[in-house]
Amino acid sequence: MRIVPLGTDHGVGATLEAVRSLKLGEVVVIPTDTAYGLAADAMNEKAVQKVFSIKMRGADHALPVFVSDFEMLDKVAVASHELKEYIQKCGSITAVLPARGWVPLSLRGGKLSIGVRVSTYPFVERLIKAFGGPITATSANISGRGPYNKIHDVIDEFEGGIEPDVIIDAGNLPQNPVSAVIDFTKKPPMILRTGMLPKEVLMDLLGSQISE
Repeated sequence: MRIVPLGTDHGVGATLEAVRSLKLGEVVVIPTDTAYGLAADAMNEKAVQKVFSIKMRGADHALPVFVSDFEMLDKVAVASHELKEYIQKCGSITAVLPARGWVPLSLRGGKLSIGVRVSTYPFVERLIKAFGGPITATSANISGRGPYNKIHDVIDEFEGGIEPDVIIDAGNLPQNPVSAVIDFTKKPPMILRTGMLPKEVLMDLLGSQISE
């Protein structure tokens, strides 16, 4: 388990190290806007399986993914132009959408849908663009524990078990609410986790006033 400081170069060195590791099929702990997360190449079946092993996560529990923009979202999921505009208004959410057929079934937990989040967190956005594809977006912890925003908690979590290959150490992260999770495959859409939704979005969802 290699620990790489985020550094004072705007994370350039850490980004390059994380990209190299992702291309090798390794699992990298990265800072996000909510907590530390486990990142792997979402289209690499072996890398996805390693994330499941590290988290001790049941195979029927899908892993969400980070994408850098809606163009990349189109590579893993299906969403109309109107729905993309609505998702953009929602802020920090994970949108459950119909999955593209080539997305690994293990990533989807055997389902026909996939959770997708367009990241606006600078390090994650830069990492995905440099990597050139979607990455897993699950919290860096054993299933049923965490999430963690303190770096020592993350390091302690995996000692003695199956370890991630690299940890990008950004120090202790601010305590922010988890992202909301909304299942847009349901009609009306279903709020699976509220997170921090703008009031008008929450009212839309509760009133089902959504274009699809």
